[in-house]
Amino acid sequence: MKTQNNFLKNLSKVVLVLSVLFISSCGSDDDGTPAEEFVTLPAQVLTSYTGNLVYTPSDGSGPIINTSGTATVAVSGNTYTISFSDGVPSISGLVFLAGSGNNFVSASAGQSTTGISVEDGDLAVGATNNGNTWAFSTN
Repeated sequence: MKTQNNFLKNLSKVVLVLSVLFISSCGSDDDGTPAEEFVTLPAQVLTSYTGNLVYTPSDGSGPIINTSGTATVAVSGNTYTISFSDGVPSISGLVFLAGSGNNFVSASAGQSTTGISVEDGDLAVGATNNGNTWAFSTN
């Protein structure tokens, strides 16, 4: 009987320790960029920009260069898309973080592409995705 009581006491201690460990390990899934930090871009950012456009596809077919290329920022559900002139593929699935003032930078979330910013009304793109490279800066 004494052995059974000791066993139950030890078992209850083990269960208590495991319960505490289990409960303490259950926390929030925080990857460092919670969705509530992503911002909605103001309407004046959702426009067309004219500037220097360079696109280099991964297939090695040579760059597309236009000193008067266009880039249009548009909302697409909860993300943003930048469409380019000259047959350059769009960049989609973008999310942004707020910078200082009226400045915004793209954030990495899922398949989002980083290297895109809107600062003081100027769009700048310096992004690589799947071996393709986009560069754009307003004139």
